[in-house]
Amino acid sequence: MESMKRLRKKFVTDRRDFSKGGPTKHSKPQTGHADRLPGPEWSFVPEYIGSLRPGGGGIRWMGNCFNDTSSEVNMDPQHEAKVTISMHSPVAIFCEDAYFIATPFRYDLVDFIIHGKYEIKWGKMEGEELDDMTTNGVRIFRLSQSVAMTIVDTWETLQLFLGALTGGPGVPRGVAERNLKFLNKYANYEMKPVQSLASVDPSLMRSGDMIGVVRLDGLDPLIMWGTGSHLGHTAVLMRGSNGSLFVCESQSKGNYWPKDAIQRTEWSQWLEWAREADYNVVWMPLREDVRVKFNATSAMREFEQLEGLRYGFYNLIFGWIDTPRNNFPYPLTPELLMVIFALADPIFRAIPSAPSIWNEAMEKRLGLQEGNYSTTEIYSMAQSKGLSFGKLMSLPEQDDWVYPGVKDPKGGWKYRPGPSVVCDVLVCRLWKAGGLLPSSVNCAEFTPFDLYELDLFLQDASSLPPGCKADGRMGYCQVLGDNEITLPYANTIAPFPHMRERCPTTAPNYEDRRLAASWC
Repeated sequence: MESMKRLRKKFVTDRRDFSKGGPTKHSKPQTGHADRLPGPEWSFVPEYIGSLRPGGGGIRWMGNCFNDTSSEVNMDPQHEAKVTISMHSPVAIFCEDAYFIATPFRYDLVDFIIHGKYEIKWGKMEGEELDDMTTNGVRIFRLSQSVAMTIVDTWETLQLFLGALTGGPGVPRGVAERNLKFLNKYANYEMKPVQSLASVDPSLMRSGDMIGVVRLDGLDPLIMWGTGSHLGHTAVLMRGSNGSLFVCESQSKGNYWPKDAIQRTEWSQWLEWAREADYNVVWMPLREDVRVKFNATSAMREFEQLEGLRYGFYNLIFGWIDTPRNNFPYPLTPELLMVIFALADPIFRAIPSAPSIWNEAMEKRLGLQEGNYSTTEIYSMAQSKGLSFGKLMSLPEQDDWVYPGVKDPKGGWKYRPGPSVVCDVLVCRLWKAGGLLPSSVNCAEFTPFDLYELDLFLQDASSLPPGCKADGRMGYCQVLGDNEITLPYANTIAPFPHMRERCPTTAPNYEDRRLAASWC
């Protein structure tokens, strides 16, 4: 308990200024509780209240504790900024409101238990910071609970990952159960226990068939929550020149997978590793008329050009974000993401081998050459072009963009320069190279849901081995796992030019995504 109290005191009283480095201390803590999400997972993410601009008037809102809360920011002629917060009408004698107050350059984490007027000296604004202040203002975010309870929620969220992304290759059953409950509550996806698995002769598997995966490790469920997909990872089957069956995929080496980069693995070996990693796996065969159109030679040529490239960290989140605002699960917002990217940037830039998962992709969208720009410099250049952060993030990724490589200690390429390709993007690129998709399709804009939604697969299970099944309009076989994968809305959308470049996805029902399926 003492260590938790010390940690809580640290979070309440420390101010981190990434540009100046100076801490200040203020405010007083107490606990409170106001759930907005269906559980504690991700409840530490604060809710955006509004932005304060000098001379732009204040904002007023109802807090969790103080019904009457208002705030404004003022700047003197020397550009010294001061944030004022007034709080009145508490709902109880003991309650608390906690706030994350931030710009891309600095932040405060404060909490209040006593009504009154509070002033926060924000410091002197210069250069890019002054431009951002006048254009975007100071962002106010409200924590759903007290600072102490927010730490507890953060720990609860980490339980989705710990044990699955560390240690041995398997997923501890307790972690898997947590993730099953998370998917059910947050994404309306119930993965029931598997009744039986299909036994599939590998000779029935052909080039171009898709493999779908769910690993209950926190990461796959996070992807699924954000995108509305019932899969967290995808791969494609390809036959080698000697007839050998390979699983081709984009992967990152870790505790559960021994190979790195874009790779191919012989089927029996892949299945062994998948079993050790506690994968749930489905085989999704192409329909016969589609299979006839698929040019496996061209697809394999495309794969060989991509093989060995680094996993697509550079644009990991950009295939998911298609709109300025309608792809973020509550309470995540573009205002918060803009701040977090900038505050985290110095940390990533201090690690030479760490890929930036946003800077290079934003540079591409601005037409910049590789210039080692900071996140805040990129924001400033986007602002000069009239692009908001949300608009910048939503500009479509292009398949022909080339991202920087990584040198090894001897000066050679550990990962050579090339396109940034995550798992579903690789599947899409091979299908496009094989003639199944229009050339105008940017595969880097796809998610796993976008793949299995395509009208390319068997429509029933009548020609499949015993134990396979049909889900709506699609026949497929679950060959591995303890929990059943279902694929609603699969096999329903014919490919069309520039598809999946402007799709909304709003959890937990994703109704906007389904309504836009035929045109987005």
